[in-house]
Amino acid sequence: MNEESIKRNQLTWYSTAAAACFVGSVVSLGVGFVLTTEWLLKAQLHPLLHAAGIVLLIVGIPILILGGHFMDLMDQQDKAKKLCVKL
Repeated sequence: MNEESIKRNQLTWYSTAAAACFVGSVVSLGVGFVLTTEWLLKAQLHPLLHAAGIVLLIVGIPILILGGHFMDLMDQQDKAKKLCVKL
């Protein structure tokens, strides 16, 4: 295995993880919003679903931030690769 194939696999991994985090956060925030609003179900009738919706709303934001972190890692590797090519 050469170093270039390892770096290419890392870039693929970072992009896959970033996409998964962004999709997961959108789904989490969407489902959490639906479960916590009054127009779909009443909180008094299903308190456990309402609590699960609040948890999904809270968890969605850190997942979104994690996706941004993976995008930053991809950007840093691209900059390092361009710097090595210039040298």
